[in-house]
Amino acid sequence: MLQNRTLSAVVVARFISLTGTNMTVVALPWFVLATTGSTSKMGLVLACQTLPALALGIPAGGIVARLGPRRALVLGDTLRAPLLAAVPILHSAGMLSFPVLLVLVAAIGVFSVPYAAAANALLPDMVGEDEVEVSRATAALQVAIQTTGVIGPVFAGLLIPLIGAQRVLFFDGASYAVSALIVATLVRVGQARPRAANERGVLVGLRRIREDSLLGSIVFVALAAHVALAVLFASLPALSFERFHDARTAGILFAADAIGSVLGGFAALALARRMKPLLLGVAGFVIMTAPLWLLTIATPRPLAIVALFLFGIGGPLGVAPISAILTTRSPSAIRPQVVSAFLAITSAGTPLGAAGAGYAIAHAGFRGTYVGAAVAMTVATSLLALSVRRLRATAPETVPATSPS
Repeated sequence: MLQNRTLSAVVVARFISLTGTNMTVVALPWFVLATTGSTSKMGLVLACQTLPALALGIPAGGIVARLGPRRALVLGDTLRAPLLAAVPILHSAGMLSFPVLLVLVAAIGVFSVPYAAAANALLPDMVGEDEVEVSRATAALQVAIQTTGVIGPVFAGLLIPLIGAQRVLFFDGASYAVSALIVATLVRVGQARPRAANERGVLVGLRRIREDSLLGSIVFVALAAHVALAVLFASLPALSFERFHDARTAGILFAADAIGSVLGGFAALALARRMKPLLLGVAGFVIMTAPLWLLTIATPRPLAIVALFLFGIGGPLGVAPISAILTTRSPSAIRPQVVSAFLAITSAGTPLGAAGAGYAIAHAGFRGTYVGAAVAMTVATSLLALSVRRLRATAPETVPATSPS
């Protein structure tokens, strides 16, 4: 799969960028907790990082379609680099008030949906339109990229005590710049495609989702899953800060999820040609859901590590086939708009979950917080299973051909 040079270049670019991002996953919440001492403010910062996706995601798809996926990726990384670097610079100058931090984090979040839409739209240009091959390419990317989920948090956990959380953020800013350079110089596919008159307009992606019952069902599945994911991952730095008092534990917890995701990516790559995408997706969601109920019992460090590891295994098994279905069921000319609309809707669950995590930890404790995450993920899994059942019930029966007498 990675013999494809363009795909290899994209993997390297994403590897560098996401190594920095996964350091920030630990460093930014830790920075907020260390400077404010408030889990509620931590949740608010994480929520502001995703709110622009909800507000601007749908129109952003049109911008990606006009620019083309390649140019959108380069522009997104180029603009995010200085915004992220501004956080430690302003803090060192004594000019980083909490409102200014919220504005910077929100500005960085503006690029999340168009960047993800561009990355999804680029896949068929690299490997073709076949649903199975797109699913395998997604799984292969996750194997490589989720490795950064091991490296990034561990590096962050080691560096935070040495140089401080704010300086760790510099690494993420630099990673964006390097990623933009690689895509700009080595990737040649992903140009803008001409669109017909009926494929233009701000709401064309939303209309496509509304017209496709399967995509409409997957929207609700992803929305519930985003709530669960946001609650879970927003809680990990707080759990390490308040329960274990150790930044390295936060890194280990994120790394456990990432190691599981690497293994799950290999499993998804192997199973993509053996199982129907929707059935593989349901299996992945079941594997993600079960460990969350373990965390509702207790949160000792070993149990939390095991739960995150198992959760990680299910991630690629559930996400890779669902992502492939979303990508291949969308016409190529409007694919960025469909993906952007999908992400804009489902991203509503992320600020809700992130803000809710901070409030829930403060008022219901970690056990109550994980009950909420487990319930949300169970709802997502149930909705996906019902979608598969409904699709099977409405599929026309195949009548066997009769041989002439």
